[in-house]
Amino acid sequence: MKINVLAENLKKGLSIVMRGVSTRVQLPILSTILLKASKEGLVLSATDLELSFRVKVRAKVSEEGEIAVPAKLFADLAATLPVGVVDLSDKKQTLIIEGEKVRAEVVGQSSEEFPALPKAKGKGMEIGVAELVEKVERVGVAAAKDDARPILAGVLWVLDKKQITLAATDGYRLGVDYFKNDIPETLGDSQKFVLPVRALMELARVLEPAMKTVKVEFDSDKQQVIFLADDIEMSSRLIAGEFPPYTKVIPTEKKITVVMDKEALMEAVKRASLFARDSANVVKLAVSEGEVKVTAQSDQMGGSQTTIEAEVEGDEVTIAFNARYLLDYLGVVKEEKITLETEGELKPAVFRIEKSDFLHVIMPVRTQS
Repeated sequence: MKINVLAENLKKGLSIVMRGVSTRVQLPILSTILLKASKEGLVLSATDLELSFRVKVRAKVSEEGEIAVPAKLFADLAATLPVGVVDLSDKKQTLIIEGEKVRAEVVGQSSEEFPALPKAKGKGMEIGVAELVEKVERVGVAAAKDDARPILAGVLWVLDKKQITLAATDGYRLGVDYFKNDIPETLGDSQKFVLPVRALMELARVLEPAMKTVKVEFDSDKQQVIFLADDIEMSSRLIAGEFPPYTKVIPTEKKITVVMDKEALMEAVKRASLFARDSANVVKLAVSEGEVKVTAQSDQMGGSQTTIEAEVEGDEVTIAFNARYLLDYLGVVKEEKITLETEGELKPAVFRIEKSDFLHVIMPVRTQS
């Protein structure tokens, strides 16, 4: 293998592919990155058997070949390389890196041990990058952050003719969003898949607006999904199991509607959360005519109360929430105004934004007072 590659291109490719390197090494080969030089250029690959990345890096290939090298060592070493052309070659399972006044050798492993990664068949559907990233971030905050119930650590995709529905829930909150998209006839009238939220979040971090579209391919037989955008290819296992019947959680009626400034509510909740840390992270929203009081109280630390203006329809009500759930939701909303709808203090609260079908449901907290 003999390659000439710009250090900056190599660094960028490594920053992406490192997201697929296993952090809990089951097999030594999973802590490596596969370098493959071919007519396509240089391809970097990494996998933890659940999530995989393959990135094409522009390079001049004089001699084809491949080698697996320790991921962290190689990435850390590449980060120190000076700007300009870097020469990569291999000899007896050792990668030789040469740049201006720099030479390093990294002992690698045989590429034969590296797992085979899923390959796209070119039969997917295209989705706008900006729209996909926005909706993944909006919905993803409601997914579970651990694997106690694997299905809850996923995002449900429902593909139905001209519409895609995304939904996620951890049992205490629910995020649902929709976007119009042409669904390939090969997928049938309606299909459901559950994708790991971790994979979707990693994808959102590497996609760039300049990419414009990303192609998505689902493989029901192999239980895989593949995303392709420019020189990046990410694949992930689908999550098996039945997703909870989330539509039953969404209230169909409302007795109280509150329209608030998003930034004002976020600042108030942040302030209150400082005092809610030793009281189950509970903050209260007291709704009355023309205003909402955001409060939190601690026997040891004190308390805070912030009054924000609001447009209120309906009766007065005081609702207790987990502050983190509120902040997670407000953190992914870009709009200036948010609307809260509820039937009462212990009923699910629905949060909406203008000119969007996106909704977020948060279950209130039952308090003693």
